Amino acid sequence: MKIFSFVSLASATTISLTLIGCSNSKNSSDSEKDTPERVASKSISFDWQQPYLSTIETFKGSPDYSSENSRFDLRDLNNDGTPELILSPNFERNTACKVYTFSDGSVSELGDNGSYGQFTFYPDSGILSNEHDGDGFVIGEYRTIDNGAYKEKLSFYNNSGSASSGATITYEINKNEVSMREYNDAITAITGFASLDIGRKYTIESADTVLHSTESWGAVLTENEKALYTAKLTELAQQYDDYAGFELADLDGNDIPELIISEGIDQDKTCRIFYLKDDTVAELEGTYGSLGQIGFDFKNMVFFTVDSNKQCWNMTGKPLKNYEKSDRLMECGRKYLLNDASIVAAFQ
Repeated sequence: MKIFSFVSLASATTISLTLIGCSNSKNSSDSEKDTPERVASKSISFDWQQPYLSTIETFKGSPDYSSENSRFDLRDLNNDGTPELILSPNFERNTACKVYTFSDGSVSELGDNGSYGQFTFYPDSGILSNEHDGDGFVIGEYRTIDNGAYKEKLSFYNNSGSASSGATITYEINKNEVSMREYNDAITAITGFASLDIGRKYTIESADTVLHSTESWGAVLTENEKALYTAKLTELAQQYDDYAGFELADLDGNDIPELIISEGIDQDKTCRIFYLKDDTVAELEGTYGSLGQIGFDFKNMVFFTVDSNKQCWNMTGKPLKNYEKSDRLMECGRKYLLNDASIVAAFQ
């Protein structure tokens, strides 16, 4: 039976749980019998992999890089089937992400976007938020990526944060002064939809693993396996609101991804974990993490609660009493929103 380990980092007490109903699961040959030889995720080649890895290596040699604070992300922001590379130097207030795209065999820099080392992305519209907070004001724009460049959809400004100082309050949309109601209506027309936080998903040291595996699951999974996961995702989409998300990630190191479901983004929202077993989709008992995500350590195959670091688990059965995090980490669970379009995109 599959052995699942849990440890509270606060108490350093290890508990080994045998999950009922999980016998002959992913580590068993029964789950893979009568199937063709599986393609390894790292054997899948994309034109953008090495150029993006070189871009990250160049970034590591720049003054913007911090081994402790820098992160990166890999997301398809313009729905062309090729992910953009997002580099986040740190999470300070005035720090923007550096966004790169790949086309015609080369990497091009789109320019800075966001603040606090991240930005908001609205997948349904393809809109990126480029917002900046000042002393008593906020300014920015909403933009898309079109033909290898940013395209402004709407700009905004308001200094409502200066009301206590007696300043005259101004609201602007596309550099035209508007009423507060007009301002709010214009902003809500863009932001009134589910979104994802982009920029700080992966540690820089995990780059080689990320670039050579995380975008490959559509080729690794068999057609039957993709159909099983698609059916499960379609079923679960009916149970949650628009902010639910999901992700494929190999949590036990056997190169067959688990399916992580994010129940939302509030503090009490957790993740559910599913895996393939004997031509079915099985679920690990319990829920994990908080804020709709879990942290994952690629090197040690351990997942953990991101915001408190008090709990961690694995699917390998290895003892966790002396576990220490490596530098190859990711935030896991919210790569995609849980909707029909994203379900299709995840398995291409």
